[in-house]
Amino acid sequence: MLLQPKISPLPPADPALDQRRLAGIGLDSVRRLSRRLWTDHNSHDPGITTLELLAYALTDLAYRARFPIEDLLAAPEDNAVEMAKLFDSAGSILPCMPVTEADYRKLLIDLPGVKNAWLHPVPKTLYADPAEGTLAATPTGSKTERPIAVRGRYRVLLDYMDDKDTVELRQGVDRDVLATLNANRGLCTDFVGVDRIAMQYFSLCAEIDLQPDADADRVAADIAFAVDRFLAPPVLNYTLDEMRARRRADGSLWSIPEIFEGPKLVNGFIDDEELAAAGLRSEVRLSDVISVIMDIPGVVAIRDILLNALDTAGKAIEPTDKWRLPVPAGMQPRLSATRGRLVFYKKNLPIPPNAARVSSLLGDLRLAERLKLEDGMLEDLPIPLGRYRNPESYRSFQTHFPVTYGISEFGLPPGATPQRAAQALQFKAWLLFFDQMMANYQSQLAHVRDLFSTRPELAQSYFSQLVDSFPNWEKVYGAGFDAAKLGEVVEPAGSGLVRRNRFLDHLLARYAEDFQEYTAVMQARFGMGPAQAASAKCVFLDEYPRLGGQRGQAYNAALKGDADLWNSDNVSGFERRIARLLDIGNWQRRNLSEVAYDTYAEVDATPNDEFRFRVRHPVSAKILLSSSTNYTTKAKARNEMEQAIARAQRPEGYSRKTTSDGRHYFNIVDAGGEVIARRIEYFASAEAMELAIASLIAHLRNYYSGEGMYVIEHLLLLPEQTGDPFMDICVDPGCTDCADLDPYSDRITIVLPAFTGRFRDFDFRNFVEETLRQETPAHILPRICWVNSDDMAEIEKAYRDWLAIRAGTATADRAARIKALTDALTRAKNVYPSSGLHPCGQMEPPPFVLGRTALGSADEAPV
Repeated sequence: MLLQPKISPLPPADPALDQRRLAGIGLDSVRRLSRRLWTDHNSHDPGITTLELLAYALTDLAYRARFPIEDLLAAPEDNAVEMAKLFDSAGSILPCMPVTEADYRKLLIDLPGVKNAWLHPVPKTLYADPAEGTLAATPTGSKTERPIAVRGRYRVLLDYMDDKDTVELRQGVDRDVLATLNANRGLCTDFVGVDRIAMQYFSLCAEIDLQPDADADRVAADIAFAVDRFLAPPVLNYTLDEMRARRRADGSLWSIPEIFEGPKLVNGFIDDEELAAAGLRSEVRLSDVISVIMDIPGVVAIRDILLNALDTAGKAIEPTDKWRLPVPAGMQPRLSATRGRLVFYKKNLPIPPNAARVSSLLGDLRLAERLKLEDGMLEDLPIPLGRYRNPESYRSFQTHFPVTYGISEFGLPPGATPQRAAQALQFKAWLLFFDQMMANYQSQLAHVRDLFSTRPELAQSYFSQLVDSFPNWEKVYGAGFDAAKLGEVVEPAGSGLVRRNRFLDHLLARYAEDFQEYTAVMQARFGMGPAQAASAKCVFLDEYPRLGGQRGQAYNAALKGDADLWNSDNVSGFERRIARLLDIGNWQRRNLSEVAYDTYAEVDATPNDEFRFRVRHPVSAKILLSSSTNYTTKAKARNEMEQAIARAQRPEGYSRKTTSDGRHYFNIVDAGGEVIARRIEYFASAEAMELAIASLIAHLRNYYSGEGMYVIEHLLLLPEQTGDPFMDICVDPGCTDCADLDPYSDRITIVLPAFTGRFRDFDFRNFVEETLRQETPAHILPRICWVNSDDMAEIEKAYRDWLAIRAGTATADRAARIKALTDALTRAKNVYPSSGLHPCGQMEPPPFVLGRTALGSADEAPV
């Protein structure tokens, strides 16, 4: 091994890094293309000089292109922070909400005070009478009655840490467990309680020979600890390095995705195989206990051994087979601390252990285990950080030409004629073609991090720079030619956003996500531009760790604050994901039957006793929209403002204009093209205007859109108290939305407003329904309801009242409030645009065919 790095005397293997080979390749091309015209290939020929210098410059470009990718992505300042914005770490992108029983066990075992945990389904039996269309909690005696088992309810069995030895301490652990479960609850699941695992104690009696130098008290403590851990094995946690070094049963190493799979833990990582082995035993084999004892240092032989199960009074139960002792179902075997006896021998002399010291040593072992289990750390795989090397820095290769050419910084010799000066300038202009190409390549390298960023304001995909490192470069470019005009030449207006969307599509594809269908629908139905499409994709990518990892998560039904129930972010991960897939700005649980316009939109009087409206930004107070005229009454101004805000949320509501001096601006127009609002701002380029339009659409959808949804889990409507009403059951044999007589298990109702925004468009509604069904977990049956404003107001009130009942913050009229919600959901019917019947073969407009499609009466007049 060389102690000092050395430069190899051999030529580079890659010809792009070898100036001589590059020049030779270029010369071969010259000979092939112009062998009859260019015959002097000696070094004094200006063409050969130019070729050799170009080859030299290309080696520098090739060298920079081979920088490590982390160096190309490095930022000049705060590199770690900037890289964290660009990339998701393994700990943020790979974990997901718990899905399986093993996931929930990991999540609970990671909590302080929990040694082990198990989930057990608790189905609730109801009795359905399809003849009467009723449900009952107890049998009614009807001949047509059928029992149904409601799925999705679970109880938790806990094995507490040894120091949680009082009721108060265990109750504190129970509260933490329930809070964690509800914060990580999956759709259509419910946790109904926590129980302490019942113990089946065993007594151990043995006579054991020890080595002469063995510490009898230490051996006794080790035996008690090891046997107890064999009967009830704890689930250990490991550091990231320990997990990467561990091997599976088949000898394979753990991969990074496998290590981070499942819920994100605070105290390290858990081995799936150890977790499975820490399940509840059905029997204890004495031979296994003997093997455990023989592995303890100091033990020579076992003279005699007896393991007995104990009854509730602590008396030994005579086993039918002393080698295989059964463990009752749902109970955990443990070693009794008060029953049993160990007798040690050294050279046939009995050595009684000191009970007090044994107890102290055993306590130390348990404390060390608890610290190991609970004092782990949250670890992550660091994002590789490179070294910023400024690959954009470029120096013209013209500066390397011999002085006699007159184009270097030394210039022409004194007394040079005007013709000679013109020739030198002409030569510089010709060489600039090569310079510009290489400078732009290096500029592109320097902006690799921008190409793969999720900055919604970025409209470029090609980057360039002026070559200003040779004399008289301004004359070559021409007066008034600057970096902005060069950018327009390299990337014509509009093409940058198109390619920008391709990069974003690539990033989405790396997560197996696709916005192509959404983009196509929005472009076809609403004229959405590439700027708005890029903005929606950037928002989705920025929030992807949460949107991807929590896609099946339900809302936290244990939270009780007002801010957790209404006008709240406490919604399911499913709703968040759908909102971002459909570019719905506001995913909060809020009023959907009407839109509040009074917060940041205002109507004020003018000096002429007329009225105007303005929409301001909530932070900067900048005027985003203003009326195009004054109105005689305040009501007229408000009506026009509401119409302008609604139109400004749709891409087709914009009229783009250009002034005589080349500046860009836009107005808001109604369906007939009449200007109803304006933005008093001018933009230097069409791209800047499109970005401003995309930003305005996103802002208005966030603050003024009625687009949203309610996702109601039927399982949470299951009666909990006597007198709670039942949901209706479907007795229609042709129904495909209900499937069976159980209205609670794995069922959700999704309620959407059919009267607002893009939801008025039937094609877009079809796309929304398709998205909802694709994103709903496979085991869940969704019922999708598009309702009018009256039905939405009724469901909205009933839903809000039920949330308070469910949270326990309201108790009055409990049964009536629950019934109000179930009745509102039962009565809710889909609202379709009004239409007539069409021949079966006619496809435009979309056909409403008798017997296949429900006819509606919703007004589809454009907003």
